[in-house]
Amino acid sequence: MQRKLIYLVTALLLIISGTGTQAMAAATAKVQLLPVNDYLELPYLNDSGKKIQLRGYKNFELDWSAAITDAWEFKLDGDRLLLLDSKFTKAISKSNGRKLWEHNYNDSKPNFLYGWGQSANGTIFTIRKGIMDDTIDARVDLITGGGKVKSTYFLPNDQYIFPEFIAKVAMDSNDNLITVASGRLVSLSPNGSLNWANSEVGDWKTTTTTIGDFVFTRYETNIKELIVDSQDNVLVLTDLDYAYYLSNTGKILWEKQLDGTPKDWSASGYIQKTGQWIRAFGNQSAYIEILDLKSGNLTKVNKPSTAQLDLVMAKAGNDRYYVQSKHGITQIDSAGKTIWEYPLRLNGYYTVYSMLCDSKGNVYIEDNGGSVFSLDPAGKERFVLIVKNKTSILHNIAVDERGTLYLVDTKLGVLAIKPTKR
Repeated sequence: MQRKLIYLVTALLLIISGTGTQAMAAATAKVQLLPVNDYLELPYLNDSGKKIQLRGYKNFELDWSAAITDAWEFKLDGDRLLLLDSKFTKAISKSNGRKLWEHNYNDSKPNFLYGWGQSANGTIFTIRKGIMDDTIDARVDLITGGGKVKSTYFLPNDQYIFPEFIAKVAMDSNDNLITVASGRLVSLSPNGSLNWANSEVGDWKTTTTTIGDFVFTRYETNIKELIVDSQDNVLVLTDLDYAYYLSNTGKILWEKQLDGTPKDWSASGYIQKTGQWIRAFGNQSAYIEILDLKSGNLTKVNKPSTAQLDLVMAKAGNDRYYVQSKHGITQIDSAGKTIWEYPLRLNGYYTVYSMLCDSKGNVYIEDNGGSVFSLDPAGKERFVLIVKNKTSILHNIAVDERGTLYLVDTKLGVLAIKPTKR
């Protein structure tokens, strides 16, 4: 899960020449679109005060909605949705939106949600810190799946300096928090004491900028992902295609250079059953990298099997997969050959914010304005939820096993869109 606390909306101008028009027509020849003028207005307003629209309303309908004061992050967790922001963490029922429990932090000073997650044993953890005041100590809360507080502790601001927007956070089976702070990878016990620290993994960068009388300091790390395996060891991945594997005491067991060639698309994940990290990627053809965590052996497969691709790819079924492309998504076969392309087409909204698929191979795409598009494996539009937010940048989607779409948006709240016939 990549975090999305702040999204800089960039207007991308699509310049279409005669040749470009022909290319787009060819690329979308197998895609069937819903009628543009056949839609149902829903009683919810985007951030411009306009009602949102649902195309495909004869086969899909609004199941329920729930108002929220704010929600920066959310997760579909079994039969519920977890919602998080700087002031609360709560759970609501996915069947009707009813609140199941809510934990309010009641801070004496305003805090910003910097990092969060859920461990394999169900513990929900959050890191929150002052956004404008670096003298405020970071606060860490550990909460059970039922909303009860397991632990709360504070990290001194002069000892734990966090990088911009902590996406690098994980938790092991003993509720030890692993994250990046002050140029080190650290493990913190449930009471906040330091288990271990390692400054030999990744790079740490400090940049100072002066604007008038104000001095701004920016802290950055090139660590992009932390994965805790079944042994509570830690796989560290950097944006330089480099991997470190640390023991549960912080010792580097091995390190490995991964494939650094340009990639048109990629998808990766940790497979607990085999103890492997696998990355599928494409550059004209499809490839697989298999990193065995126990041995550190790296294997590259030039012609991966569908069984290997199925482990990490978004599956359309029949040995076909979905990948993100420049202004939309593409369906490919197991060799990496394009089957069909679907470019986003709402004016000014050409960025794929997130992409999911369900167990039947249907795909769901959210753009940078919060609109959602769903297609079946044959490339036929199923529904389009047109939102077109201009400034509301905190939104995300999830899909359950029954094909219900959940959209969480700071302006709209929570909307559940379901098929009229299961």
